[in-house]
Amino acid sequence: MLYKIAHILRDRFGFLWNLVEWGNAMVFALTHKTALKKIPAILQECSGSYTLRLAESADAPALAKFFVEQPEESFEFFKPHAFDEKTLLKIIRNKAFLTFLVLDKEAIVGYFFLRCFVNGKSFKGYMVDHSHKGRGLAKLEGMVMNKVNELLGLRMFGSISPHNPASMAAAKAVNDVKIIETLENGDYYIEFLPRK
Repeated sequence: MLYKIAHILRDRFGFLWNLVEWGNAMVFALTHKTALKKIPAILQECSGSYTLRLAESADAPALAKFFVEQPEESFEFFKPHAFDEKTLLKIIRNKAFLTFLVLDKEAIVGYFFLRCFVNGKSFKGYMVDHSHKGRGLAKLEGMVMNKVNELLGLRMFGSISPHNPASMAAAKAVNDVKIIETLENGDYYIEFLPRK
């Protein structure tokens, strides 16, 4: 229900949506202030051959370039937001839209996010550079999202197309998957649960 309401507000009432987003970000940052400070330690702990870190405002141009360099088919099932520099900068500055980067030396090879809400829910999304697929990065991103989500005490949700078996396999590699409903566009609305 919340998922549908959010999309109606975003698509039809832009000003109201911006106001809701601003209020959500402020309240979320205040109520999770202590936990949010612990995220860099989780990212450092999970880094190895790849470096994981929170995105910063200065990363917006490189992140926009990362998206431009991905083939068109990478966006068939991944359209959580626009990918231009201005939009990415707005997202990175949103205190409730936690954006993460996976780096191979200095190059961005992965992007993932947790869009968090004051009602105790988060929505996840991720992308791996087309030349780095098959190296376990999607699984790594999923594991990190689980750890951050647990730290923040949130329930994690998302959507997966039934025509995207790779995404479902990556989700099942790190979570128990509970399909809540099928959305109007045919995607599964899913809750990602901790593995038992």
